[in-house]
Amino acid sequence: MKKKRLKKQSAEDKLEVKFVGVDDSFFLSYWKIFDISLFGRQRSDLLNIIGRNLDSGTKKYWIATVNPEFVMAAEKDRIFKDILKKTSLNVVDGIGLVWTHELDIRSEGRRNLITAFNVGMDVLKGKYKDQMASGADLILELARMAKEKNKKIFLLGGWQDRAERTAGFLKKKFGLKDSQLEWCVGEPEISNEEVLKQINQFKPDILLVAYGMKKQEFWINDNLQKLDVGLVMGVGRSFDYYSGDLKRAPEGLRKMGMEWFYSLVKEPKRFKRQLALPKFIWKVLREK
Repeated sequence: MKKKRLKKQSAEDKLEVKFVGVDDSFFLSYWKIFDISLFGRQRSDLLNIIGRNLDSGTKKYWIATVNPEFVMAAEKDRIFKDILKKTSLNVVDGIGLVWTHELDIRSEGRRNLITAFNVGMDVLKGKYKDQMASGADLILELARMAKEKNKKIFLLGGWQDRAERTAGFLKKKFGLKDSQLEWCVGEPEISNEEVLKQINQFKPDILLVAYGMKKQEFWINDNLQKLDVGLVMGVGRSFDYYSGDLKRAPEGLRKMGMEWFYSLVKEPKRFKRQLALPKFIWKVLREK
């Protein structure tokens, strides 16, 4: 599979969102993997784009943080893949995707195990760490922006009271006011009708949805047009980290893209889900 670039966002596939302060090169920053478009610039470029859109009050722009598990799930579920084509941006949240991108660049479509190994070693050395934008890291960056720009954040989902505890953590860490941050545990404890009502009453500039992979993307797809929001992003299990229920991997492992391995050691029950990574690598190497 050769790397493919998109000249522009397709009106059929993408939300009609104006990205403020970007030039034509922005739309040349995509690459594709198994028909899923990914934003290929560094995290700093992503944060600049988010910041400009927050400043302008842009509504309903949707960011999905995509990892190899997303890709493999989309290969099995065409509807899920179609949903990932509707987002405003899909960003790289997984070292396996960084590895694939660099492998494409180096191999020019002629992949071999030696090149794959060499790219993998560079990845593990942290050479491409700035190309990843994990949901957990973006939560902190968005909270920082909210403080600086006087914006509002709404946390939806998580497990039990983790959204509430994450809200407490973010308020304390960044000095956010109560009026800037609201939360809701969401379904099934609260009906979706009530969830939408709470969100729209608060009118958040940033909505973070922690319903877990796929479920959160389906929820956003089904409800986005009913919401009065700015940026909306699915964050998976990221509330677990900031509620204090799960310790994040050491900084060194995060730079290597090995946070998934640390989580697996801490929670061996995730082994079945992590099988998606070797399956993803095998699929990439088999592609021509």
